[in-house]
Amino acid sequence: MPTTHDHTLPLAPEREVDGSIDEKGKLHLSEATSSTSGWSWMLEVRYQARGRWRQPGITVRENGHERFIQYLEPGQAGKRLLNLTGIDDLGAVTLSAERCRLAPQARLLGFQRPALDDGPLMIIAPHPDDAELAAYGLYRQHAERTWILTLTAGERHKRLDRQYLPFLDHDLKSASRRKGWIRSWNSATTPQLAGVAQDRLYMLGYFNDTLATLLDTPNICAPSLADDALSPADFRRWNARPLASDELPGGPSNRGDDLLADLIGLLDQVRPSTVVVPHPELDPHPDHQAAAAALATALNATMHRPERVLLYANHLKSQRGFPRGPAHAASGVWPVACSTSGLGAWSLYSQPLDLEAQREKAVAMDSMHDLRDKPGWERRLKRAVKRRLSGIQPERWADYGQHDFFQTHIKAQEMFALVGTEALMEYFASH
Repeated sequence: MPTTHDHTLPLAPEREVDGSIDEKGKLHLSEATSSTSGWSWMLEVRYQARGRWRQPGITVRENGHERFIQYLEPGQAGKRLLNLTGIDDLGAVTLSAERCRLAPQARLLGFQRPALDDGPLMIIAPHPDDAELAAYGLYRQHAERTWILTLTAGERHKRLDRQYLPFLDHDLKSASRRKGWIRSWNSATTPQLAGVAQDRLYMLGYFNDTLATLLDTPNICAPSLADDALSPADFRRWNARPLASDELPGGPSNRGDDLLADLIGLLDQVRPSTVVVPHPELDPHPDHQAAAAALATALNATMHRPERVLLYANHLKSQRGFPRGPAHAASGVWPVACSTSGLGAWSLYSQPLDLEAQREKAVAMDSMHDLRDKPGWERRLKRAVKRRLSGIQPERWADYGQHDFFQTHIKAQEMFALVGTEALMEYFASH
């Protein structure tokens, strides 16, 4: 029997509509939804997987035409949210369950999306490629008002055989310096594919895996874990204008005080109405959590208050392969049981991506050298076995790249939790 496991989140929808799914999969709603644009729509359903290995999928059709498939966990049963964002007519939806059963009861949750056109949009990426993974579709739509701040160079190399170009450098210090230089170039160029101006792309150049240390001891310089001779200035050559710490005697150091001065200066300069940053409760990566904490600390030191914060999670604790299924599937809501949050109740902001936007995202991800993964034979074998057991047709797996992110993060939607600025600041004040 499948293991029953309900997914719960502290959500505050603006609309709730009772619904049902008939024996032909037709969705019936108790109230009409006059407009779907400007809303994120989630359909709460209960499902039961038919097997331990075969991956359940719910095909969503609109007026008989397939829009996307959302994949769920094999071997489980319980409450899930199906992402219907991007559907034009919710009254014309049918659901086809593969390798699972759906209960007839359903409930539609609606979250009104702010237009995000009331000011600049600032994306904070802990590492090069985090902005692309989480929000390429979002910043593509708002390219003319987007600023991207990449906090670290992601320079750390642990093995010489993992260089982007084999045998290019012959010691780890040289290889790490070159890796940071390449990834800085990626951050300075890739968003231009979506139309973001190069002078709104800032590499802060702090060191990989040190952000939490910088916040704990902000007046102490922490060396790079790859090369203690590195400076953040080594990775700032493509910044259009100097950062606050560039003006310090001797230039910037890998210190929390320097990081906060740079963030405060950019917040005061840009005055964003929307800030996009990792979710401190969902994303367990230490640099990602520290990025959100650094933003909250910087906001306490500036008079500017953004209207809203969008939170993303590129990593999940004990969860690999999420969002589930092949590229171009629907993006589910994070698979966690979290009925309360230190951030208060969340709204959901789901950014729909049409097929062309998803393809452009694949190109943007491919331009990031760190995602040009070269998995070994054991990993390739495990992937092949897992796909075979999933029951998903082989032709649905679009191998644009070998990294798992080319499946998990090229989806029909991007997902964010939407909270107020004060909620984020209060969260870190109490932690």
